[in-house]
Formats: sequence, C-alpha cells, structure tokens
Amino acid sequence: MISEVLGEAFDVYKRLWLRSIVVAGLVFAVVALAEAFAFRSHSAAPPLVAIVLSLAGQLLVQGALVEVVRDLHESREPASIGVYYDRTRGRLGTLLGSSLLYGIGIAAGLFLFIVPGLIAIARWSLIVPLVMIEGRGARDAFARSSQLVKGQTGRVLVLVIITTLLTGLASLALHVPFSSLPPFASVWIGGTVAAAITTPYAAHVLTVLYYRLTEPERPVLPEGPPRETWRSVWDEEPPK
Repeated sequence: MISEVLGEAFDVYKRLWLRSIVVAGLVFAVVALAEAFAFRSHSAAPPLVAIVLSLAGQLLVQGALVEVVRDLHESREPASIGVYYDRTRGRLGTLLGSSLLYGIGIAAGLFLFIVPGLIAIARWSLIVPLVMIEGRGARDAFARSSQLVKGQTGRVLVLVIITTLLTGLASLALHVPFSSLPPFASVWIGGTVAAAITTPYAAHVLTVLYYRLTEPERPVLPEGPPRETWRSVWDEEPPK
C-alpha cells in the first residue's frame, strides 16, 4: 500500500502541479514573510504571529488542496483558486480545533509513552480530508479516522514518516539556492518556494490515502487526459 499511495500521490501532483503550487505559494508567501520578520525581531509578538499564521496557513492550504483533488476525483471541472480558499475558510475553525487536539494528543502520547504517540500519528492522520470531504466535526473526524486506519496502523505510520522525510529533505534542498541571499530575503523567498513545492505533495498523500481506504476499487485520478490550464487557475467560472 505504501508505494502505491506514494506513487499515486505523485501522479496527482504531476496532474495538478500548477494549481497546487499556486494554491500553496500564495498562502506561504504571507506565512514566510511573517517568519522573516520574526527572524530579525527582538520582541515576542512577531514570532507569535508567525506561529499562528503558519498553523492557519498550513491548514488553509491542506484543506484547499483536498478540495482540488476531490473535484478531480469526482470528475468535476476545476474551480478557481478563490473558490477553493472559500470552501476551506468555512471549515477553518474545525480544522484549527482538530489540529490543536491532534498536536496535544500526539505530544502527550510521545511524552508519556512513545508507542501511543506513534499510533496516534497514524490513527488520526486523515483528519483534514475527513473535515473537508465528509464535513465531519472535530470529534467525529478523530473517531472516523481511527476507524479507517485501524488494521493498517503500521503501514500508515510508515507512510507518514516517509512522506515527512521526503518533503523535509526536499524543502531543505530547495532552500539551499537562497541561502546566499540576505537573511530576511533567504527566509522569505526560500521559505515560500520550498513550502509551495513540497506541501502539496504531503497533502496529496493523505488525500490519496483517504480515497484508498474509503473507495479502494475506484482510482483517485479519472480516466482521460488532464484538463489543467493556467487560465482555469484564476477563472471564477470553470472552462466550458
């Protein structure tokens, strides 16, 4: 299952590379700018703002990218980026609450006993797709995610670890060309580029995993040639 999910997520990434990178890049340009200001600040306020923006930005991007893949999976025409942001903003409160509970639960599990924390990482990994695709509340998303992953916990944990390592290493490599810039520009530009390119893949992995567990007989990618165009990224109405 691990190699299949990673491979299919890469197929999704290639199919939707333009839309995915633009969706992520617009958000992370703001997040990385806040991080750049925090980097050179001597007060507590800018770092705190950067942390909040980073969490909200990550969830906004992940939610929007889940919706992008959902449209593709359900054979719908791609919407504009603004539409995907709007869909996600309506669920952002639930995503934030779920993410905080996820972090607290995993931290507690890893602090008390390492194994329960690792199990939680796997069992609760599908929270964002469940909130976006099934419209679950935080409590239901945790229960549903655990139910779906049960029986595949070890494999899902390995999948999450591999994905984290791949995107982390890729992010570091993408940041290297900007390391010679002044620190502010390096953090802002390098952070934006690295996050815009790597975050979509991690989001696609979890979305593909969700569909693999809920609709194992149906491919995530529909048959037929891709219909992605630059114009459709910005159009308010889907192309005819």
